[in-house]
Amino acid sequence: MRVRSTHLLAVLTCLLMTATTTAQISLRDVPELARRRAERLRPLQIAALEPFWADLSLEYRTNQSVLDDTILKASKLGDSVVPLLLEKLRPAAGDSNSRNLASNCRRILSLLDPGSFIDALTGMARGSQEIARVEAIILLGYADVPQAATVLTDMVQTTDGWIRVLIIRSLRRLRSPTAAPKIVALLGTNDRQMREDVLGYLIAAKASSVADTVAQALSTESDDRLLPSFIDYFACCVNQHLAATEALLPLLSRERIDWQDTRTLVTALATVAPKGHEMTIRKLHELIDGNDTSSLEVQAAVTLRSLGDKQGITRLKRTLDDKIRRRKRAAALYEQRASLLFAIGDFTEALSDYEKILSYSEGAAMTRRAYVGVLKCESRRKKIQSMVKHMKASGMAQEDFDALAEQDEQFRNAMDHERVRSLLKQLAKDREPK
Repeated sequence: MRVRSTHLLAVLTCLLMTATTTAQISLRDVPELARRRAERLRPLQIAALEPFWADLSLEYRTNQSVLDDTILKASKLGDSVVPLLLEKLRPAAGDSNSRNLASNCRRILSLLDPGSFIDALTGMARGSQEIARVEAIILLGYADVPQAATVLTDMVQTTDGWIRVLIIRSLRRLRSPTAAPKIVALLGTNDRQMREDVLGYLIAAKASSVADTVAQALSTESDDRLLPSFIDYFACCVNQHLAATEALLPLLSRERIDWQDTRTLVTALATVAPKGHEMTIRKLHELIDGNDTSSLEVQAAVTLRSLGDKQGITRLKRTLDDKIRRRKRAAALYEQRASLLFAIGDFTEALSDYEKILSYSEGAAMTRRAYVGVLKCESRRKKIQSMVKHMKASGMAQEDFDALAEQDEQFRNAMDHERVRSLLKQLAKDREPK
């Protein structure tokens, strides 16, 4: 929740009203009038915040449920209390209660549009008072104005250690790519935590302009725990990028990343690798050559198709067909073939396999996945009546359908159909207390 600033508007309104009943006010008198008004309001602000100070002096980590409620209530006082809260960011003492109070006041201020008091935050962030500096740097990450990113970017090269980490995390929250050219160089540091935070920022900011530097950093990265973040960066930031592809391909050996991350990498190569890239195509065929038919091999075949090679799809489907002929009740094989058929747009055949899964599966998780597959197929086939029938049979709740709609545009569009809306109304009615 954000409460927009009304302080300046209130001052100007007051001045205009005064001007209509008395002599015209000179502009040079405005600051003094504003100061006097603030002094008059201060006792009211102190009284408004008085009930909250005791809670706000507690440690957040061990009192989160209480403090979340207190912070929300205090934020509803609006921006009239911003000056007092800002004062608490700069405590005279450095004891634990003062630090707790500063941090919790910062949490309130984060809900009160920090962009409206950006100048105060800038001064504290660049100042020498440690507590105020830390809290202001964090708050700049909530200030949705260009100046916040500018200030933080300028500070990156003049700080180090954990303060620099805080700056990078605030830039990550702002999702501003402008700092990327300065921050990407920190991928060369020996600090693993720093490199992790840099990658997190680059992903959030979708900083595609520094992809070449990130590719170089990946080629020398020694900590395997960071490799999934490199994969995520290239997946969201580049398209048909040769340097990124060449840096990623060695990871397909699966010696440094696990099965799930390998599958993510294979998926990413569909857009990261240049069309027809021979080395990528060869590596993906090697994944399929083992005669395995897991979802990894399915994704490899789909990626090959995206890169212009249809042989992977043909070979894998032939292998799956042969296995299913020998094991006609193997639900896992139907699931793999259904995933393959769905990926290539053969929704009718994929639907048939998903329905086979519903017949043969003995596990709740696989049955749930099969129903999701059926609903996605039917939404694409525009078979609304069948989709509604399977929605009823699935046992899924409104929240489940909403979650699927968020992930799948075709199903989301089908949710607008009158028959689907009628079903959802009935589901909601059935859940009402009797």
